[in-house]
Amino acid sequence: MKIKSYRFELSCALWLACGIVSAAQDAASKAASAPGTVTPIALPTITAAQTSARKASYSITVPGSGDWTDAGFAVAAGETVSYGATGQLTLWDARASAPAGVARGWKDLLRQFPLDSANAGALIGRIGSADAAVPFAIGGQLEQTVPAGGELFLAANVPKEVGAQGSYKVSLKITAAKPVSQTTVSQATALFTPALLDGVPQRVGDAQGNPGDMVNFCIVGTKDAVEKAFTAAGWVQVDRTNNAAVLNGLMATLSKKTYTAVPMSTLYLFGRPQDMSYARGDAITVAFVRHHLRVWDTGRTAGGLPVWVGSSTHDEGLEKDQRNNGITHHIDPEVDKERDFIQSSFAAAGVLDAAAYITPKDPLHEAKTATGGTFNSDGNVVAMVLHH
Repeated sequence: MKIKSYRFELSCALWLACGIVSAAQDAASKAASAPGTVTPIALPTITAAQTSARKASYSITVPGSGDWTDAGFAVAAGETVSYGATGQLTLWDARASAPAGVARGWKDLLRQFPLDSANAGALIGRIGSADAAVPFAIGGQLEQTVPAGGELFLAANVPKEVGAQGSYKVSLKITAAKPVSQTTVSQATALFTPALLDGVPQRVGDAQGNPGDMVNFCIVGTKDAVEKAFTAAGWVQVDRTNNAAVLNGLMATLSKKTYTAVPMSTLYLFGRPQDMSYARGDAITVAFVRHHLRVWDTGRTAGGLPVWVGSSTHDEGLEKDQRNNGITHHIDPEVDKERDFIQSSFAAAGVLDAAAYITPKDPLHEAKTATGGTFNSDGNVVAMVLHH
């Protein structure tokens, strides 16, 4: 009863903490309406009170259903978790799978797995319950340094619509984290000033000069740090051309791997095309529904680090391109949700030193995309300083 009571109390504490952070983030975004306002965003953390009653080791049974199993406790950033797993699953096509999983077959390319990069049936994990959290492969054994705090979940990497028979027995040991320096955090927070957005246009444009999506995020960090941050947060750098997409899509298929690097259109800021293009989506629906963004180097620095800005939207399907009556992607008009998804994905990956909302001098609240679709915003730009 004590374990159940502890799990209930911990779940309530985590739910309340996440709710407070989410509400604070939403309130901060809406409150930062005065031009030039800078509103810090509280990054999710796990407190000592949440981990003090936790045991040093656990044994958990993970069924083959494909559903996420709540481990019943939270892990904090910097802690080390050692996983060991035994057991066997019988997959939907009668293949036997140990915790390491089995190689994907041709038919597996037509199914949606929780973690596309892992073997079928493999033991996988996830820290945090937010959609932005990225699952990771565990297999039979793994020693992991926790990138960001949150409640731990475990699952078998199988499509939920077919599942698998059997279960895995997972043993876990937790080692405490080293103290985190607050100096780095305060130095990062000091970089958040309205001057970060000086000289940055409000919107990107197409090749004909038609204004389009709004600039809604800013990143401070080296190019290497930016690329590593996107990778850690589950984003993929898309192919630049259709020819590259055909080739890479074919190679991925022949290797029995999924392909999610579908190209996106070229847009312009500072008179040039985007420097980077990233997307995040499910392999089965990525051609129509996905998170996607474009990034430009501003050529300026803050605290000695490069400053990048970009535009992000969420594709929800197709619609008519009002410029030429062709077909284009329809975006979610509430573009702030995609802006916040980027920040949440970075926070879940543990790559942020600090984050804040900055309200530009002339905030944009409503406009049309270059293809004629509408969007709305509270006008804030999310700024993020990466670990370096």
